Amino acid sequence: MFLQLLVGMLRTIPGIHLAAVAQGVREAVQTCRALPVDLLVLDLALPDGDGLEVLRDVARRRPDVDCIVLSSGAAAFACPQSLFRHMRGIIDKTQTYERLAAVIGDVLRRRNAANADHQPCAVDARTLLRPRELEVFQLIGQGLKTSEIGRRMGISNNTVETHRKNLASKLNASGAELVRLATISIQTSLPRGDGR
Repeated sequence: MFLQLLVGMLRTIPGIHLAAVAQGVREAVQTCRALPVDLLVLDLALPDGDGLEVLRDVARRRPDVDCIVLSSGAAAFACPQSLFRHMRGIIDKTQTYERLAAVIGDVLRRRNAANADHQPCAVDARTLLRPRELEVFQLIGQGLKTSEIGRRMGISNNTVETHRKNLASKLNASGAELVRLATISIQTSLPRGDGR
């Protein structure tokens, strides 16, 4: 039932051509080998194995493939570093279809921009994070320390550190690399013409 609802929703998104639907790892791998798939909407827990096996197989042949994880296990998901560059969003099944449509729309816009600039499509970390994680991520990008983030958000330093650990796990980056990603995210979200 969920799959039927998802298929119906995907067919309403402009710019998306639904190539195929698969209900397991083996079927998905065979289908993706037969078709020029460039975007996967992938569950992690499939009846015959780990959904990431599909992405691994496709990525070997299609280095530019994009993936959106849509799974009931999304909250605990930590993307393997080898697959991070393909990941465009991590969405829990309890979230609205509008959230999935927004992430897909973002993928399409970045692809169009990348094609216009002849640049590879970069990972947008903002699509991988929950709202509170995104808030912490943005404050890190502004150069705030743990205690400053805690005061700004009205949460304890321990809670900030927990968010930092979750960010490090989801983005496969910690320390200086996490700060660098957060800073880049802030810079790319500024309107053009902003003097900062």
